[in-house]
Amino acid sequence: MATDAPATAFRSISSVSETLLIPLYCRALESRTNNPIIRDPKAVEMTTELYREFARSDRRFLRDLAEGKLPYKLVVSMALRTRCFDRYVQDFLKRNPGGVIVNIGCGLDTRFSRVDNGTVEWYELDFPEVMEFKKRFFQETERYHFIASSALDPAWMDRLLEKRKRPFLFYAEGVFMYLKEAEVKALVLKLSTAFPGSELVCEVAGRFAVRMLQTAMGRRKFQRRFHLKEGVSFSSGIEKGDEMESWGHDIKFLDEWTYFDEPERKLGWLRLFKSFKTFRYAQWTVHYRLG
Repeated sequence: MATDAPATAFRSISSVSETLLIPLYCRALESRTNNPIIRDPKAVEMTTELYREFARSDRRFLRDLAEGKLPYKLVVSMALRTRCFDRYVQDFLKRNPGGVIVNIGCGLDTRFSRVDNGTVEWYELDFPEVMEFKKRFFQETERYHFIASSALDPAWMDRLLEKRKRPFLFYAEGVFMYLKEAEVKALVLKLSTAFPGSELVCEVAGRFAVRMLQTAMGRRKFQRRFHLKEGVSFSSGIEKGDEMESWGHDIKFLDEWTYFDEPERKLGWLRLFKSFKTFRYAQWTVHYRLG
């Protein structure tokens, strides 16, 4: 039975970290549809447990989540992104079945439950208050580990250095756009130096989208749409997928994915923007080799 304690603990999570609930609920909502883009039983289980707490919350944001009030196109987009990252992880594990995966800014991600191959070693990384909340639904094992730390504190990498001879995949889903460009650059360069030969898959925002969200009107619209607190907005972006190569000679752009790369019927009229670069690269996913 749900209790009030976790809800109280959740109030300590920063406004930016509250965005971790949106993809969780999108996955749960999409999983309940006919012919879902992704199936995430764990997300359904988690949102079912959270319902009683969030339904009686004094935060409209949480009440709306409990009632499934999220824009349909957002649910579809999040499901497509989830499937994209699932495929990147699965491809890495086919090539490196005994590899190491680090989920940077994991939030309430459930990917391990969907793609575990029985041999991967997996690390979930996020702020201490997020990881404390996550322990309500997940338990660490010999292959599934929690790291309670800011991604920007390089000390968390020390725990992994003894394993760096193994293949590494770092991925950051819905994280980098909330960080400053200098912070993203420092993190990527540190990973490249500490884990040579590793791979990085990350979602990024286009600079045009960032500029739009940083205007007073764009920021208010973004926050109002999701009933988020002030201060939640994108902070950095890139112009094109291979831009990070200019950050260091040992960063190699491999490929990229956009929401328009698949003829998904559920996108509806949004598919009309496929040929418009500004919309195509408002948010997308890039894949690099580091070091």
